[in-house]
Amino acid sequence: MRGLLAIALCGMSFTANAQNLLKQSEWLPPGASVAGDLLRRPAEALEGGLNQNFYVEFGRLAFRSPEILGGNARRAGISCNACHSNGHLNARFFIPGVSDRPGTVDATHKLWNLRAEDRVANPLPIPSLRNVAGKLRLGQDGRATGLRDFVRAVIVTEFAGDEPSHLMLDALTAYLAKLRPPAGDDIEAVTLDGDLADLTRYRHVLRTVLLDEDAALTELAVRMIRGQIGFIAERFFRPEHDAARANLAAWVDDLRAVEALAMQRDFPGARARLAAMAPPAPALLAAAATSLYDPATVKAVLP
Repeated sequence: MRGLLAIALCGMSFTANAQNLLKQSEWLPPGASVAGDLLRRPAEALEGGLNQNFYVEFGRLAFRSPEILGGNARRAGISCNACHSNGHLNARFFIPGVSDRPGTVDATHKLWNLRAEDRVANPLPIPSLRNVAGKLRLGQDGRATGLRDFVRAVIVTEFAGDEPSHLMLDALTAYLAKLRPPAGDDIEAVTLDGDLADLTRYRHVLRTVLLDEDAALTELAVRMIRGQIGFIAERFFRPEHDAARANLAAWVDDLRAVEALAMQRDFPGARARLAAMAPPAPALLAAAATSLYDPATVKAVLP
């Protein structure tokens, strides 16, 4: 079964920058199964709940995309969310040479940025980012004195990313500033309904970008959203999931069309195309019962 899954994933083209579900097994301890991570994750809690502005929502999307990082991290499909799951932490993150035990990382290792290499093996525990806005000192060296300064240092210095725009820094800072410990359960189930709700939030982000008539930001937002659709698509790997994958592929085609219209400065057309995107098809919703959203399927395919 695992071979069937691998073949199915290789045939998909939804994702960007090596984002895919099984890629995360490369940053788990040797022999560890990725199955649990497909079914559960730390619960996310934002001050204000779902009532967030554009900056928080755009920052939330960017936090989940490798697009904002550089070098090997971006090529490997690693995002901020890979280490800080839902803004908390990934206690199983492990890469030989940059981790000495699960849940640690050496952020000054040449794997991430040759210029930041300090020739010292100093992996440190990955911190939770809940309530990070209240901390006085941030970063592995404790030199960042503000959240915005910290975000920039992580992107540029630690992970060799391009200099982020003011908007990107504003957005990521706004998202991180809202992270709080959950009031209820600390772990949440990964479900299709939850992932589709996230896509609705990302579409609202893109709608605002189109209202601002920003072509470059449209291109970036579309790439990031396509990556998130890819995570969903890869859970539908069986031949009988063809209709479900076709529904998701149609969304990707619509997003590419939105991007193309925006690049042509036809923002009314881009907004209309975005608004006309079809809702989730019954076939997509029905297929969840035999997909990698289903615990029994996950355990059978990824023991």
